[in-house]
Amino acid sequence: MKFRIEHLHETDSTNTLARSYAAQGAAEGLVIFADFQTEGRGKQGHVWVSPKGKDLLFSLLVRPPVSASKAPMITQMACRAVAAALKNYGIETEFKMPNDVLCQGKKICGTLVEAESSAGKLEMAVIGIGLNVNTDSAEIFPEGISMKMVTGQVHDREKILGEVLEALEQGLAPFYGTDAKAHA
Repeated sequence: MKFRIEHLHETDSTNTLARSYAAQGAAEGLVIFADFQTEGRGKQGHVWVSPKGKDLLFSLLVRPPVSASKAPMITQMACRAVAAALKNYGIETEFKMPNDVLCQGKKICGTLVEAESSAGKLEMAVIGIGLNVNTDSAEIFPEGISMKMVTGQVHDREKILGEVLEALEQGLAPFYGTDAKAHA
């Protein structure tokens, strides 16, 4: 999949913007990456708050040729992709269904997949990722943790974005009936 990254300093929500582009016919592979979201959200309308420029906030538009019934599997795949990228940093994770990635029993990442279908076919899915990267303990909610808090190091968000996108591409390959290399 060819990724086209649109990096914004601020937006209301990366998922909202990606869905808007999808409605206008944007091709899959569009990535909306923001330094700050004024209206970030998670499952069931929960608010996702992150300090400006510290965390990884992005959404990926995909259009896999699968039935709508496969949409929930995209959420699970997204959590596994984040976990795979975090493993590169020695960070062990576990999952909290349906859409959270935990480290040391605290939330390090939330995913939000919003999909649209027609006649039983998935038309598009927007995979939203909110990964706590460089947030300090004083800036994070009590049930949260960041990569920096775990490793004691500041991390490059753009490098991590590339690693998570690579893991997402590998995780999405079965939805396209290919292996990751064939879909690249």
